[in-house]
Amino acid sequence: MKIELEVELTDKPGELVRCLEPISALGGNILQVIHSRARSATKGVAPVSIHFEIENLDVVEDIKLLMERQNIRVVKWAQEFVGFKQVFILIGHVFEKDITDTIIRLLDSGVLVNEVNAKITQKEEVSTVKFSIVGNTEQEIQYAMNLCKEICMEKGLFLIRG
Repeated sequence: MKIELEVELTDKPGELVRCLEPISALGGNILQVIHSRARSATKGVAPVSIHFEIENLDVVEDIKLLMERQNIRVVKWAQEFVGFKQVFILIGHVFEKDITDTIIRLLDSGVLVNEVNAKITQKEEVSTVKFSIVGNTEQEIQYAMNLCKEICMEKGLFLIRG
């Protein structure tokens, strides 16, 4: 299974390698590391996002414990969802037409709605909302796509599928 782990490291040489050692030692296969000093809100601290695969989910707690013993702050971790995804862009008077209702109706269909990004300058002007849906099967995604088309027709919104 794939895991995403976010940590905060002291921004000094060797910390990144020290942080990765518990993952490797407990059988994790590191897929990606994003080390971004520019995102740091605190001087001398670097946020790091680590994506890795592991056979046993229980090992993640051991990895976190080893990191915390090394004074590495584990901010959060999550199991990455492996499924089907579809991106949508809605264009029109999206907020005036109640984007919350649209999202709730899609959620009620059984898919997850995430990565929501919006652009609005004034309520009266055309706005844009981009989001993705994630489902366990292609059938769930297809059903949600059809539902999104119906909602857009009902609300007079233009739909682009990515």
